[in-house]
Amino acid sequence: MDITIFHAQTDSLIKQKMLQQLLTQLPVSLHSRAFRYRSDLSKYNYIIGRLLLKQGLDFWGLNSDLEQIRFQQNGKPVLAGIDFNISHSDHHVICGFAKWGILGLDIEKINPIDFEDFTSFFSTREWDIIKNADDPIRTFYWFWTRKESIIKALGHNLSYLNQIELDVSTDHFVIDGKRWFLQDVVIQDGYMSTICSEKEIEHIEVVEIRFI
Repeated sequence: MDITIFHAQTDSLIKQKMLQQLLTQLPVSLHSRAFRYRSDLSKYNYIIGRLLLKQGLDFWGLNSDLEQIRFQQNGKPVLAGIDFNISHSDHHVICGFAKWGILGLDIEKINPIDFEDFTSFFSTREWDIIKNADDPIRTFYWFWTRKESIIKALGHNLSYLNQIELDVSTDHFVIDGKRWFLQDVVIQDGYMSTICSEKEIEHIEVVEIRFI
């Protein structure tokens, strides 16, 4: 299974106040969704995520009209002919594509955190591994991005995280008798990113996109 990831940064776009110019590249129906977010960063990340989606659809020769997106009952967005997933953290936005299988994708900036805020999302065994690791913060994000990528592939929400217990010795897991595959991907120093796919990943290509 081949996966293509489009990656863009939003810091320079925010500095140059490119919001209105970027919005003109999206359907009007999506403008109000962008403005639901209070912070400029969240607005830009939403817009750039959808523009990366358009870039990917053009790349694959598919209809890039974003108004064709439909939502499953669990809220996961879907398009005919390709599976995609968008994730962002701080000023980095990624959109992953797979033509022949389902994927989930997560990126997180590695920041200090209070473990107590996340107690319910991990098993006792997972917390033992995290807290006894040489780098507990980085190990936490290793687990977190994997779990996030899994629930995004499956179409679940955060409440499902504690139902997933990961084995650090393998890059796959089984749920309802089906095997899913996990792979880390390097997007940017200081960030952790993971892909979950229903088929074994053979190749990952990261494409850098600049909007100015």
